[in-house]
Amino acid sequence: MRVQTTSFTLRVQTTSFILTATMVNSITRFIRTLSIASILCCSLLTCPATTDDDPLYLYPEVFNDPERDAFLYGMFPEGFVWGTATSAYQIEGAWDEDGKGVHIWDTFCHEGGNVHENQTGDVACDSYHKYPTDIELMKDIGVHSYRFSISWTRLMPDGTTAYIEQRGIDYYNSLIDKLIDAGIVPMATLYHWDLPQALQDIGGWENEELVEHFNDYARLCYESFGDRVKNWITFNEPYVVTWLGYGTGVFAPGIADPGFAPYTTAHTIIKSHAKAYHTYVDEFKSTQNGQVSITLSCDWGEPGDPDNEEDVAAADRYMQFTMGWYAHPVFVNGDYPEVMKWQVANKSMEQGYNESRLPEFTEDEKAFIKGTGDFFALNQYTTSMVIDMYREDSPPHYELDQDVCRWQEDEWPTSGSDWLRPVPWGFRRIINWIKKEYGDLEVYVTENGVSTNDTDNLNDISRITFYAAYTNEMLKAILEDGVNVKGYFAWSLLDNFEWASGYSERFGLHYVDFENDERPRTPKDSSKFYSDLIENNGYQDTKRDAFLYDMFPEGFVWGTATSAYQIEGAWNEHGKGVHIWDTFCHEGGNVHENQTGDVACDSYHKYPTDIELMKDIGVHSYRFSISWARLMPYGTKAYVEQRGIDYYNYIINALLDAGIVPMATLYHWDLPQALQDIGGWENEELVEHFNDYARLCYESFGDRVKSWITFNEPYVVTWLGYGINVFAPGIYDPGFAPYRAAHTIILSHAKAYHTYVDEFKSTQNGQVSITLSCDWGEPEDPDNEEHVAAADRYMQFTMGWYAHPVFVNGDYPEVMKWQVANKSLEQGLDESRLPEFTEDEKAFIKGTGDFFALNQYTTTVVVDMYRNDTEPHYELDQDVHRWQEDEWPTSGSSWLRPVPWGFRRLINWIRKEYGELDVYVTENGVSTNDTDNLNDESRITFYKAYTNEMLKAILEDGVNVKGYFAWSLLDNFEWASGYNERFGLHYVDFENDARPRTPKESSKFYSNLIKNNGYIDPVTVPSQPITQAPASYANEKKSFSVAGYFILVFVNIYITTLWM
Repeated sequence: MRVQTTSFTLRVQTTSFILTATMVNSITRFIRTLSIASILCCSLLTCPATTDDDPLYLYPEVFNDPERDAFLYGMFPEGFVWGTATSAYQIEGAWDEDGKGVHIWDTFCHEGGNVHENQTGDVACDSYHKYPTDIELMKDIGVHSYRFSISWTRLMPDGTTAYIEQRGIDYYNSLIDKLIDAGIVPMATLYHWDLPQALQDIGGWENEELVEHFNDYARLCYESFGDRVKNWITFNEPYVVTWLGYGTGVFAPGIADPGFAPYTTAHTIIKSHAKAYHTYVDEFKSTQNGQVSITLSCDWGEPGDPDNEEDVAAADRYMQFTMGWYAHPVFVNGDYPEVMKWQVANKSMEQGYNESRLPEFTEDEKAFIKGTGDFFALNQYTTSMVIDMYREDSPPHYELDQDVCRWQEDEWPTSGSDWLRPVPWGFRRIINWIKKEYGDLEVYVTENGVSTNDTDNLNDISRITFYAAYTNEMLKAILEDGVNVKGYFAWSLLDNFEWASGYSERFGLHYVDFENDERPRTPKDSSKFYSDLIENNGYQDTKRDAFLYDMFPEGFVWGTATSAYQIEGAWNEHGKGVHIWDTFCHEGGNVHENQTGDVACDSYHKYPTDIELMKDIGVHSYRFSISWARLMPYGTKAYVEQRGIDYYNYIINALLDAGIVPMATLYHWDLPQALQDIGGWENEELVEHFNDYARLCYESFGDRVKSWITFNEPYVVTWLGYGINVFAPGIYDPGFAPYRAAHTIILSHAKAYHTYVDEFKSTQNGQVSITLSCDWGEPEDPDNEEHVAAADRYMQFTMGWYAHPVFVNGDYPEVMKWQVANKSLEQGLDESRLPEFTEDEKAFIKGTGDFFALNQYTTTVVVDMYRNDTEPHYELDQDVHRWQEDEWPTSGSSWLRPVPWGFRRLINWIRKEYGELDVYVTENGVSTNDTDNLNDESRITFYKAYTNEMLKAILEDGVNVKGYFAWSLLDNFEWASGYNERFGLHYVDFENDARPRTPKESSKFYSNLIKNNGYIDPVTVPSQPITQAPASYANEKKSFSVAGYFILVFVNIYITTLWM
């Protein structure tokens, strides 16, 4: 924590934070969408946002620039570190217990007249004795890390190695061990302003002997704690130490020497930091593998007139004198900023000195100091306006050396500290300035918070507002500006001793009653806010992601799905022929740990068990695939295996007996090897062979099967199997084979469709279609026409490749034809690598789908990018660049990041592109790697979120989605990933020959969803198990609404006023 005092700061108010009428109105916009009952019952995290299109502003009266201040909904990167912070003297107490020596703040407080009401930190929060309670508070919040400081005099009472106090070491060992036991990562600060008085008595930081003393102390800490502490801060805010402690004298040690001492003390501190850094690197890093840096603080300096070059230069000069004073030596070149050196030298000359008051580093010292920070640690609270102003500084004065004038605007919000006015946009700007000045360093915000004077007010809305606004500006810096911010530590865990302000200013997430000897802690509302922010890891877009409580249409079909090779096993039983996945697995080197589907789930023998599982869930329909090689061992009608037909008849009959409607897929990637041996899907002879196979299935099962899928995900077959050889049949030909194979598959589908229509439909009354898959392609910038075109182009190359011929005009999308033809021409080819359909073929293909069958899992971000593909390549033909955002949730599959809103957008895109078709979602699900975890919360989260987006597409968008099939009934053989990725509603023990199945929690969730046919509003029927608010994708916890917090905080106070 730091305090700024300057006689040159203008127009400062000291009033407490006041909630204005405009702020209430802004909050009311959220509330008006709700009934009173729903407000009182709703979760903090699920209240909907405003229905207005206006952006949300957290300080609407003063900060309401749409481009600068509008609230950003988004998630922090996965692995973002959320923490909280304290310092030893501010919380520990026990000032003279267990051998602790006296430090400068003990002296400064005890001599009187220096601190508000002569208060001291003698007891403070009594955390020396109550640290286990503090750790429990941190566990309740859910922080990942805790930044604390070590008291030098608790380890070395006189600041030297003359005597080491083991009881002090024991205390911090106990603290560190308990933190680690609680799953909280310790970050230790070596120096947070509490210099041993014995060292101050020899000159303190003005005496360079302290370089060695500090190094001895740092070494002792590394030796004692470094096996567990991996993140070290040498000094906290040296600017405060040197200016307030040695310049103005308002902080310990109370020296007022504004023209010299700040520079000499800073010089010693920088050398001390560098020495301690090198000691760690040289003696400890190889075994402890930690990081060391220094925490720097600075107000953002905003030019009074951003178009005035002198003001811009003045603002930068201020930044260099404050932040650059320490950061430039450490992160740039080992020396002070050039502008600082020039200014102090010039001022010193004007004052008649022969040399600059700013000390110089030798060349060796510069080399030693440069690069002594493994990350950038930032403490940040507020902003100052800065203009250029020449200052005659006689006598010498650090602030006058800068030739600037600074102030804070009257209209900016206030706090409990006269120096701290919340200015969120300044936080974002300083984070960006750090990147510009010091490069793409990892940044940790090691302090950020706001004070109040209402010491016992638990309903601290001003602190919630501050945290929401500042963390949101940090989110913008990460997502929109690309700054590498890795973590954030809220100041502070507790109300504590606030230096010269004593206990009159409160920064804590927890109220501490300093009038009570027990120092009880009570959580404030801000602690609940921060806990949920951590749990969600960001801010969900409540307009886009708000959960919808409602019902699916009557007759909606709920099902589950599998495929033959993934579950059946019995790979060579009862006359089954060899197919390409048998070969691909058996040849080795293609699948995780050379696993195979030879046995898989053994559903060939255990299908009655599987049907019982489906009955238990209550599914209406089961989508399974038929193994071509089990019916036609060689893929042709030359030999038909009756035992294979009998097997599928058993399944179909058993399903119907159980009241479950069968949906059969003819081809789920398992081509008979004999057909691959004649070229596979690159050979158009397969059109007739597939038609013979389809006819056999219609004849054998069509009296009972009324829903047919010809091909499952032909994109996967053609690209992964024939393009990049990661799936069977393992062919690498990325520029030609995918297009040829797709051409054959489309013709095969059309032929099988017409065979059904011409020969079977009149008697069997079934439907036939093709299942297509596609990630949703989201333009990086939806307002950029090139990005929008690129995203659509990606969609046409993936989904449209098959859907456009089937559902539009019998031919490939125009953009795909143009792209491939143009690329082929650039590559010197005489004709396009994309085959052409004849006019008769187009007429034959068009309309060969009775419904739209969609498999969907994830989303990708797309931008326009010309790809110079000298070697033909299907993906480069698209001229796009794609990725998935780091902050999106992960799964057990590297390619699958859950993005529920992308699902809804894809469903809508299908209607826009292909018309008012019946849509069946024939696969949707998520994987995990924790293979035997039955409490699969991440899968429940996924199903809730995706099915709810589907519900919105039906009820709010009017898309005619008729059914949904969860992938998958069972953990199964996941192709090239083997058994390493699990999608099942049921756990299968593949180590047990009996392949026992065990329901996961997700199966119970899915059963309840089917039973209720939707999501019942918890206000209406709170007892229903399905009515819980859905988890979001921030650590797979609760959906987060900023609005919800303000509603709950204000509802008791303002409920009457708001509805007058």
